[in-house]
Amino acid sequence: MVNCTRKCTWQVCWLTLGALICSSASGQLSVDMSCVQVNDQGEATVTWQQAADPNGDFEQYVLHLYEPAAGIVLETYGIPDPAAPEFVNSIYSAETTELCYFVVTEGPTGFFGESSDTLCSIHLTADPSLTPGLIDLNFNSPRIGTSGAPYPEPLAVELLNADGDWLQINSIADNGGMMTAQYTLQECEGDLSFRVIQINPEDDCTQVSNVAGSQLSDELDPDPPVITAVQVDYVLQEALVTWEPSDADDLAGYIIYLCNGGFQMAIDTIYNPGVTWYIDMNSNVQAYIESYNVAAFDDCFINGEPDPGAASPYCASSLFLNASTSLCSDEAELSWAGAYNLDSEVASYHIWIDEELTTGSNNWSGLQEIGIVDANTNSFLHEGATFGASYRYHIVAEMTSGLEILSNVRTLEFSYPGAPTFTSLRRASVTDSGSVNVIVDLDPNSNDTHAYTLQRKRSNEADFTDLETQEGVGGMTLTYVDHTAQPNESSYSYRVRVENFCSDSVGMSNTAETVWLRGLTDFQLLKNTLHWTPYEEFPGATAGYRIFRKYNLGNATDLLTTLPNTVFTWEDDVSNLLYSPGDFCYLIEAMDAIPGPAGSINYAFSNELCLQQEPVVWIPNTIIIGGINNTFQPVVSFADFANYRMEIHNRWGDVLFSTEDFDTGWNGTHKDQFVSEGTYGYFITIQDGSGRYYDKQGLVHVLYGE
Repeated sequence: MVNCTRKCTWQVCWLTLGALICSSASGQLSVDMSCVQVNDQGEATVTWQQAADPNGDFEQYVLHLYEPAAGIVLETYGIPDPAAPEFVNSIYSAETTELCYFVVTEGPTGFFGESSDTLCSIHLTADPSLTPGLIDLNFNSPRIGTSGAPYPEPLAVELLNADGDWLQINSIADNGGMMTAQYTLQECEGDLSFRVIQINPEDDCTQVSNVAGSQLSDELDPDPPVITAVQVDYVLQEALVTWEPSDADDLAGYIIYLCNGGFQMAIDTIYNPGVTWYIDMNSNVQAYIESYNVAAFDDCFINGEPDPGAASPYCASSLFLNASTSLCSDEAELSWAGAYNLDSEVASYHIWIDEELTTGSNNWSGLQEIGIVDANTNSFLHEGATFGASYRYHIVAEMTSGLEILSNVRTLEFSYPGAPTFTSLRRASVTDSGSVNVIVDLDPNSNDTHAYTLQRKRSNEADFTDLETQEGVGGMTLTYVDHTAQPNESSYSYRVRVENFCSDSVGMSNTAETVWLRGLTDFQLLKNTLHWTPYEEFPGATAGYRIFRKYNLGNATDLLTTLPNTVFTWEDDVSNLLYSPGDFCYLIEAMDAIPGPAGSINYAFSNELCLQQEPVVWIPNTIIIGGINNTFQPVVSFADFANYRMEIHNRWGDVLFSTEDFDTGWNGTHKDQFVSEGTYGYFITIQDGSGRYYDKQGLVHVLYGE
């Protein structure tokens, strides 16, 4: 709307449908705009002065509505009642922009009164300022749509208080255009409502703007606390978070967040602004790096809950230590990571230990620093740990700020597989097959698995050699068989070396030396003389020796005698065994003074020694047919008659008689006829008890008796 003047006394012009229309006017029908009042729904109530009409020319008011931003008339309204200079605009909302109005009175056809001045609704916006804590209030003068002078009265900015009353908070002089005021938010304000009014003293009414504001609250949240450390409480072994206190005047407390995989989850709220530390009793700080963040909150609660301010853009993490060792090693390998996103950098790392000697005794020596490395080093090798002890390790990061940050604690046990209390070689005994059977009893209280290596040396050798290794654990009995031994040629010494899993020798058994039996045969005195080496190192003592004998090629074994442990020789008189085959095999049994595990005597056998008495043969040289010695038959002792043969030959070599029966002699006949007197040859084959053959030949004289 463009007016020619504030009041066109003789001519009024207005813009309608894009054309400027002017008309003569009479001052009798001229009116002035009074007020535009906007209610809570955005409806504008427009009022103006009632037209004076002494001549009765009035027909209607014509109210024109236009939007200054668009520059076009939006609507024209006719009001026929001169006594009702008022209009309520419920079609166009004054919530979104200012709307301007002017009124023209109409008389008889072609007669127009003077146009009123233009009056606009006050449009108010309330928005958070770029400066936190401030609200920008922007509004227009009600005279923004006219060239006329603004009201002399200022525009009052009002705030709806908690009691529902409007309270003036500012006063701005009317400049005829756009105006701005700022409101400083008070702590914890929530839904705020503002309006602007201006009094029209001439018409005794008040311009009222729309209500603006809604949810406007204190934007001055406390600054994010500066996290100084995420470390491990040494006693509780839980995560301890510390931070610098917030300097917000309305600080009410802190919210603790646990960070995991890019997400932050609130785990606790501290309603004490003076607290600057927190222990997470549910942390897994012993298992991996834990990360935390902290936000402060002020007194402005929402629905009874704290409204947290911003936290740090990055979560701070704990210092995490790994430690490992291996069996048989006195070294611990330490490595660590973490202590990220803190307010200062790491200057150096300090390595600390606490030693418990022995493991499980709870006898801790106290903390000792064993090394310092620079900030770029994240590993350390601890050497020389004591076997049988436990160590607690932790790392202290010294920050450039001087603060010390503790890692988690790692506990390592340095175990070394010890030696069994004993390893008992029960016996080394020669078997029937000629091998040596070695029995070893292990300490029943040894729970560690060890390697047991059988060692051997001959009696004429200086050093032991390894034969066979077996693994065993406490209470087991190990059996070794030495198939390569030649116990008839020598005695053998055996022992067992004990090794742990570290391949270290940690023990040795007793040494056992086999009984080596040897002997001589006396063919004149018909005696077999035995002598043997003593058996060495039973678990107890050698109680004595028992001598066993068998003959007749493997008949039952007989116990001959028992001798004390100091006797190592013995004679066996076999003269009463002339009619045996002459093979005599002997075995020595050494007896332990301590019974074996089954309760029976612990023993060790010697090699088997077989001695042979040579056959003794008496052959008659004459037989007398018809006399007393009328049969030719040899007398033999210590022989095996299973393979016996005797033949009688004449001088021409003819066989006159033969037999394989030792009990059958030659009676001097051939083909049932006595032979003539004379000399005949004999040939006798016999076998001794060991299977050797003996051939006897000679002459026998045949005579006739009287």
